[in-house]
Amino acid sequence: MSASKEFVEYILDLLSPIDDVTTARMFGGALLKVHGKQLGVLFGETVYFKVTDETLQKHYASEGSKQFTYTRKDKKDPVIIKNWWSVPEYAMDNSEEMVRLAEEVLGQEK
Repeated sequence: MSASKEFVEYILDLLSPIDDVTTARMFGGALLKVHGKQLGVLFGETVYFKVTDETLQKHYASEGSKQFTYTRKDKKDPVIIKNWWSVPEYAMDNSEEMVRLAEEVLGQEK
């Protein structure tokens, strides 16, 4: 489930209109930050944004986005990370949409 170097670079390129986007390795994936604030994570070929606003979560769900899940070796049921939502497919090859979604996520109320 690790994010390849090429995939990380591709996502950074999509997000390049935003200043100060950085990545750091995290559990085989990559953590995405903007000005030190967590934007999301990359695992495999999927981008998950940290979506904490309930209305925005409903919008992501209506777009077909999924919450990040994983299965622990010692458990049968998957663990669901409720605030990590996959970026909708339409943004995966569209810099304007990826940036719009990122800015929307970064502007959420805390």
